[in-house]
Amino acid sequence: MRVLKVSMQLAAFIMLFIFLACTTPSTKFSAIWKDETYQGHPKKILVINMFQDTSIRRIFEDEIVKALKDHKVDAVVKYAVAPPDMLVSDKDAIAAQAKEVGADTVLITRPVGTRRDATGALSVYINTQTDVYDMKSNKLISYATAETQIQHGIGRQGGAPDSQDYLKSVPSYVKDLVNKLSQAGLF
Repeated sequence: MRVLKVSMQLAAFIMLFIFLACTTPSTKFSAIWKDETYQGHPKKILVINMFQDTSIRRIFEDEIVKALKDHKVDAVVKYAVAPPDMLVSDKDAIAAQAKEVGADTVLITRPVGTRRDATGALSVYINTQTDVYDMKSNKLISYATAETQIQHGIGRQGGAPDSQDYLKSVPSYVKDLVNKLSQAGLF
């Protein structure tokens, strides 16, 4: 009987270890900041992604909106409301678009670099910067810098990950990002 009890405890411990290993986020945040003078909470956010690949941009914006809505924050994707040629560097155009859709906040995520893992074969790590702006004060109210792992598809060797690899990584990255911003007190 005692052996069975010890075996069950060991099995439970192993299952817990496996569960924790599987749920460890693939995203590591190197910086997260929230302006402590900002006392509000966003009511509606215009979500903008600056990845060059259109499919990655759209999926990313859709996933952010879904994650924000899970946190009871209304959000809208840029691709659905703004002209495709609207430059993200044009702050006046972004402000006008935010006002037009009733957004009090703008969230912009852009890639800022990549690196390969030590072996150079299996993973690429993409670095991103996410900035959150309050449209009423026209100020940066929060930012996060992160690195997330993009794994190659099974069966491929060498080369860079393709867009499918990025698309598979977007949901977990977005979940990690929105949770971090929420923990910082933004939502």
